[in-house]
Amino acid sequence: MISSISSSLAWRGLLLTIAGATLISFETLLLRLVQADLWTVIWWRGVLLGTTMLIGLVPRRSFRALLLRGSSERLAVIGFAAAISCFVAAIQNTTVANTLVIGSAAPFMATILSWTLLRERQRALTWITVLVLVAGLAIIFHDSLRLNHLLGDAFALGYAACLGAYFVALRRARADAFAAIIGYGGLLSALIASPFAAPLTLSSDSFLFILLLGVLVVPLATLLLAKGTQHLAAPDVTLIMMLETILGPLWVWMALGELPDGATFAGGALIIATVVAHAYAAARRPAATNPQLGTSATR
Repeated sequence: MISSISSSLAWRGLLLTIAGATLISFETLLLRLVQADLWTVIWWRGVLLGTTMLIGLVPRRSFRALLLRGSSERLAVIGFAAAISCFVAAIQNTTVANTLVIGSAAPFMATILSWTLLRERQRALTWITVLVLVAGLAIIFHDSLRLNHLLGDAFALGYAACLGAYFVALRRARADAFAAIIGYGGLLSALIASPFAAPLTLSSDSFLFILLLGVLVVPLATLLLAKGTQHLAAPDVTLIMMLETILGPLWVWMALGELPDGATFAGGALIIATVVAHAYAAARRPAATNPQLGTSATR
């Protein structure tokens, strides 16, 4: 009876996580469709996401759930806000494929930060994985010099680093603070963008796309991932989140004809294969030793 319940929860977690990863993969297409400057997009996305997440907390957990406690939760808010800004800037300055492939290195950025800041020891396999990821990133960045995508790729790398910092801070935050951190992070990104944004300049079509993104796609995907990852190990989640890296560029190619270049295919294949191999190796270790390198895409 116990094993059947456990199996049922695992399947539920698997389906919820796949649904969340598939839904979040539409984010890059929606951002591409919004016709506005960088700061205006960050402002609208932050306001809509932050407001939706915080309002959603009130009927379920009362106003106490809106309070942040401790420096880790405040640092997580800052890291999340910075990740949002870098992500949107990357989408506007390089290809979707480059943004998502480079961003997939975020868990290993968290590994480096946890080693340097928290003095946490890492396995030799993890460091080998990091070195291979660096090689894949080098392939992409070298080609970006030719295609004039260097600025966008730099923002994508900043997104991975900020998301890694967010993961590290989140590990020391309360489990029930997740939604509040996302909400405040969204609002903080909007606050940073507000001096440069022109929110009233959006066309009706662009507002519809950003509304769909900030009120439905990202909050619902975040909820699905949060629920799904409660019943799955971190390596399993890492593998499932590769769906976003594959589907995101696919939707943009189908809708807008944006095709990744050869270097992105080569470097991306190396990065994705490395992440998958690392997740497989981690899954074969005892559960107690599996590293929690971040469990969901949270933007």
